[in-house]
Amino acid sequence: MFGYLGHRLGNKGMTSDSIKIAPGMVYIDLDSKSRRGIYNASKKGASLIISNKNVSDPSIPIVQVKDIEETYLTLLNLLYERPIDKVSIVGVYGGSKGQLVVRLLDEIFANHFSKSSERKELKDFAYALISEKFNSIAENFFYYVLLCLSNNMTTIPFSYSDELNRFQSLLRPRYDCYILIDESPVKNKGMYCFTPGKPLFINIDDLHILKAIDGEIENIVITYGLNKKAAVTATSIEYGEITKFNYCLQRTFYSKSGSIIEPFEVPISIKGLGIGKVYSALSAISCALYYDIDMECVKETLYQFDDKGRDFSIIKYDNFILIDSYCLTERDYREAFEMLQMLDYRSLYVIIPDFSSYRKEFNQLLVDLINEWNLSLDIKELYILCGEKQEVQDKNPGIFKNVKVRYFDQLSKAIGCSIKYLSDKDILLILGGDEMNSSQSIIELMSAK
Repeated sequence: MFGYLGHRLGNKGMTSDSIKIAPGMVYIDLDSKSRRGIYNASKKGASLIISNKNVSDPSIPIVQVKDIEETYLTLLNLLYERPIDKVSIVGVYGGSKGQLVVRLLDEIFANHFSKSSERKELKDFAYALISEKFNSIAENFFYYVLLCLSNNMTTIPFSYSDELNRFQSLLRPRYDCYILIDESPVKNKGMYCFTPGKPLFINIDDLHILKAIDGEIENIVITYGLNKKAAVTATSIEYGEITKFNYCLQRTFYSKSGSIIEPFEVPISIKGLGIGKVYSALSAISCALYYDIDMECVKETLYQFDDKGRDFSIIKYDNFILIDSYCLTERDYREAFEMLQMLDYRSLYVIIPDFSSYRKEFNQLLVDLINEWNLSLDIKELYILCGEKQEVQDKNPGIFKNVKVRYFDQLSKAIGCSIKYLSDKDILLILGGDEMNSSQSIIELMSAK
């Protein structure tokens, strides 16, 4: 099926490669740097050229559009008999925490809908809209939709992103329910465009979310959180390398098919440590119940879930333990340190980004936080990534107390230095945002030597 996708795009009615143009074809101009492809396609006899660039030559059959990727996706959908119209979308709002919910739901839906022989390929396309496999966001997104449909997966979870948001005019009618787990992406209330009447799963413990939606919605609201007011909550939480808790539905709600889901309580186990795992599991389980997915399927999926993300993931190597956590806010960093108290380890080595690049108030909060937890967590060495080592040292002399600090201009150098000192039962803790995303890959390469 997917070989045909490439053939159809490359050699017949429509292509994004000006080299493959044949007379009568439609050319999609994805070149953001020049108009070379436009002129080449015109010379080769393209019947129509679609671009976001303005061309004054009246002999060129060009149609100018505002967003070339959105137009391309619309044309792909029409060309392949509207596959996007055959799926339902679960919209997840919540930054890195939302991405964990998407991964959980993707696993649950794959287990429920898909053939086991196709699981690996399906997972490969679940974590990003952009891939080197294709030339554009539209092609990659479209391929993933086709891939899901080929596995009988007609409900697809997506995390809110700028890339996905550009397709809203096409995707908005496909949204079937929404999950709000974290306030990090909330910039203004206008970003929420909920379809009236659709279920809305809300983290009731996050006041920023409640303030953002401001009650001006016409949706079926199902709350989850760790307080008595939530429709869904967790009880008897046990933290460890496998986090255990009881999923507790406290109020009745209706599934998509109209079935009544009565209050119940069931034990859940999920790999990994952290309160974020609990919140994510609560929202994912509730969403799965809305789609009438059997609870045994949900429990099995969560127990076997192998998180490749950075939500306090714990990975054991021969001579140390890696804990990788995506942190952007003071709360993220504080939660990471609090979770460490629950682990049995010998010494702690920490890699963090340069705080001096943050706003002054946030910088000081994180410095104070590390000083607060330093002795109780036994931080042996602190590695800070920064471009100008001497400048940071000059600006912040002795800001960290009772801990040895080293500065590095590259993540690979910091990791390479730290693992020299690690031994059995030591922890390497990596905290930070996107700048730390390659940490696990770097360690895998170094460990393979």
